[in-house]
Amino acid sequence: MKLAKFSILLALTAFSFAGAANAGTYALIVNSANPASGDAMKAEVKNLFLKQKTSWPSGDEAEPTARAAGSPEHAALLKSVLGMNQAALDGHWASEKSKSGTSAPKEVSSDSILFRQIGKKKGAFGYVPQSAVTPPPEGVKVLFTFSD
Repeated sequence: MKLAKFSILLALTAFSFAGAANAGTYALIVNSANPASGDAMKAEVKNLFLKQKTSWPSGDEAEPTARAAGSPEHAALLKSVLGMNQAALDGHWASEKSKSGTSAPKEVSSDSILFRQIGKKKGAFGYVPQSAVTPPPEGVKVLFTFSD
């Protein structure tokens, strides 16, 4: 009886750690025709997402897409790519709106909608759990990965 309980506990613990290891990795995705590549693009993506820049180095107009503020992928983007919390991001958009009329990136609710949007426009980008792009859908490539 004790061996059975121990085995169940061991299995649940292993499952929990395996899920945690995979749950915290995300991918910044772009249109597959976008020539940008590599982790060195994190600073560029930050500027593009915050609309401090409007074009990729290639000259293509950037079109950032966001996920819901409470989603795990959005929290990871805030921490690992933007280097801010939600309150700071909200303050950024309030300031931009009052200064220049610039609004936050459009939010999408699903990976499939995001894939369609990114696949249609060369400068589009967004972020999803890494498992959603293994392999990447047609028209989409992973620019870099990040963790929470």
